[in-house]
Amino acid sequence: VFGKFQRERKVRKVYKAVTLKPVPTGMHIHWMWAAGLARGQSGGPSAQILSHNPEGKKKSKEWTRCVLEVTDSKPIDLPEDVLKKEEKGQQFFENTIRLVTGRKHQVRAQLASLGCPIIRDTLYQPISGMTFELLSFGEAAEEAMDSAIAKCQVPNEPIGLQAHAILFGGVHAIARNAWWMK
Repeated sequence: VFGKFQRERKVRKVYKAVTLKPVPTGMHIHWMWAAGLARGQSGGPSAQILSHNPEGKKKSKEWTRCVLEVTDSKPIDLPEDVLKKEEKGQQFFENTIRLVTGRKHQVRAQLASLGCPIIRDTLYQPISGMTFELLSFGEAAEEAMDSAIAKCQVPNEPIGLQAHAILFGGVHAIARNAWWMK
């Protein structure tokens, strides 16, 4: 039954994400290299670099369309006991995100490409604001991207992302409070 709802696009997935900047509300469409390939294959973890430009990608099997909708972005105060020393005194934003397509690392990659990486996400924070379009600016831009990718590391602690709810066929499953909402 669940598979039928997915095929008919009747499954709604809602995520909560904490960032240091508000994510612009509305629909966000990006293009992800479909094969799951990343530029950081020189020993680094595989972070996805996205493209904002659909030109030549819509009909290409090498690119996959990624769509999410940010429905809310509001300032929040995190409890002192969950903050790391370097996080104290910072303003945080909790973002409500409706996933339209579901791709591996999609929420993380899209928010990072918008310059709003998820807190504690050491895989995507180094490439915040970077997209494939940066490569058109020449060798220096390519070296900057390679340098940023080399800093990407798989997180060793929980990041500010939660699969908050799934809604289908009258079922409304909502997760418990995330670690930042104690």
